[in-house]
Amino acid sequence: MKLKITTSGVVAVLAVLAAIGAFLIYRITDLRVLQENIGVSKIEVENNVFVRTYPNVTLENLWIAYRDKIQKDGRTIDRSRNYLTTSEGQSYSLLRSVWMDDKETFDRVLKWTTNNLQKREDDELFAWKWGQNSEGRWDVLVEEGGMNSAADADQDIALALIFASKRWNQDHYIKQAREILADIWRQEVLELNGKYYLLAGNWAKTEALPTINPSYFSPAAYPIFAEVDPAHPWMALRDTSYEVLEKVTLGELGAGKSAGLPPDWVNINPRTGELIPVVHSDKDTNFGDDAFRVVWRVGLDYKWFGNERAKIYLENLSFLRDEWTQNQKIYAAYTHKGDKVTDFESYSMYGGVLPYFRILHPEIAEEIYLKKLAPLYNPDIEDFREDVGYYAQNWVWFGIGFYENKLPNLYDAKELGE
Repeated sequence: MKLKITTSGVVAVLAVLAAIGAFLIYRITDLRVLQENIGVSKIEVENNVFVRTYPNVTLENLWIAYRDKIQKDGRTIDRSRNYLTTSEGQSYSLLRSVWMDDKETFDRVLKWTTNNLQKREDDELFAWKWGQNSEGRWDVLVEEGGMNSAADADQDIALALIFASKRWNQDHYIKQAREILADIWRQEVLELNGKYYLLAGNWAKTEALPTINPSYFSPAAYPIFAEVDPAHPWMALRDTSYEVLEKVTLGELGAGKSAGLPPDWVNINPRTGELIPVVHSDKDTNFGDDAFRVVWRVGLDYKWFGNERAKIYLENLSFLRDEWTQNQKIYAAYTHKGDKVTDFESYSMYGGVLPYFRILHPEIAEEIYLKKLAPLYNPDIEDFREDVGYYAQNWVWFGIGFYENKLPNLYDAKELGE
C-alpha cells in the first residue's frame, strides 16, 4: 500500500506545525515577559502560564484536591481549629461542588449538613459550629453558641440548592431552599421603619443593639431569591444592604476617619437605624477576614446582573488600589481608618478583593493574579504548592474562579447552556 501525499495535505501539515511553533514562541515569550515584569521565579512563572492557559483544569484539580479532604460522610473539616466544622464550610463545599457539576459530592455534603446542622427546633436554619465538645462527643457545640445560625451560610446553602435544582433538574433541592429562605426572613431579618436589614444570625435579633456582619450580605443572590421566594421582598433587602454598605464603608465608626473600607462587624440601633461601632469585645470594625468577602459578593452582583450600584459601591474602595500601587502588597487586615493591623499578607484577602480590581482596574488584577494567586498552584501535584489552610483554599479558589469567569449564575438558563 502506497501513501499518497497531496499538496493540500502538505499544506495542512505545515499549517499545523506553524501553529505549534507560534504557540511555543508565544509561551517562551510569555515566560520571559512574566518573569521580567512580575518579578517571580522561573518555576512560579511556569505555574502562572499553566493557570492562565488551563483555568478550567486548575479549578477542577484544586476542587478535587479539596474534595478529597472532605470526610467520606460529607463533613468539611477545618483541621487548624481542632477539626471543627462550620455551616460556612459546608456552604462553601456545596457552592463549589455545584459549580463543578459534582453531584455525588454535593449530595454527600448536603446529607451531612442536613443531618448534623439542621437541628434547630423552631426553623430550618443551620447550627453554625460542630465539633468535639467538653464531654468528648462530636456534635453541635451548644456550650459555645454553636446552635446559633449564621446568615451567610444559610443564604449560601439556599443559593447552592437553587443552583442544584437548575443544574440537575431535581425539585427537592428548590423545595428545601424555599424552606430555608422563609426562615432566613423570619429569624435573621430586622424590619425597621419600612426597611429590611439582614442581621448576623438568629441570635442578633434579640439583642438590644442587633449585630450586623456586612460580609454576610449577598446582593447577587437576592434577585434569584426574589424569583424563587416571591412572598418576601428580597429586592428591598438588596437596596437596604447597599445603603448599609455605603454608610459603614464611608462613615467614621468611631475611628475619626474612614479609609473607605467595609468593617467586619457593626451594630444597629433598632430605634433610630443608626449604624454604630460593634459593641462586642470579641469583634471589631477592622477590614479583615470577614470584610474582604464584601468585595467578592458585590462583585458577583455586577458580574451576574450588571448592577451599576455594585460598581458604584466598589469605586469607594480606592484604598485597595493605592495600597497595591504604593506597596505592591495588601496586608491581611486594616483598621477602619486604614492603618495596617498585621505585617503579613493573606492569600484569602487577595482572593476576596480580586473582583474589585477585575472590574475597575484589570491591569492591576492581572498583576495580583499572576504574582499572588497563580503561583500557589503546582501543576505537578495538581494542588496548592503548600498547605494554605481551609479558609484560603476556598477563597483563592473563589478568586481564581471570579477572575476567569468560571462562577456562573446557574439559575440563568443561558449560563447552563439551555
